[in-house]
Amino acid sequence: MASKIAVKGGAKIRRHHHEAEQMMFIFKGKAHVSTGDAPVQTIGPGDIWVVPSNVPHGVEYEGDLEAIEVVSPPRVDTLIGYVVPHTFFEKGKKKQK
Repeated sequence: MASKIAVKGGAKIRRHHHEAEQMMFIFKGKAHVSTGDAPVQTIGPGDIWVVPSNVPHGVEYEGDLEAIEVVSPPRVDTLIGYVVPHTFFEKGKKKQK
């Protein structure tokens, strides 16, 4: 599953872990990441952050950031609360023939 990440003004995600493996590709901005027992690293444009399955990790975004995150297997729990526009469920949308 791939997701676009767009952070405005910084944010922090506390340390956690999950079954899914995770990769983040940074396009703009900086992030301070922790993975397992390794020291905190600062990553920026062109860097890739890889988090293996069930390894504790956390991130603090410094200011604005744009990235793509890829997780496998897909994490349905991250979709709760999101609205996905332009689907065939939208009211008023013409049916395809």
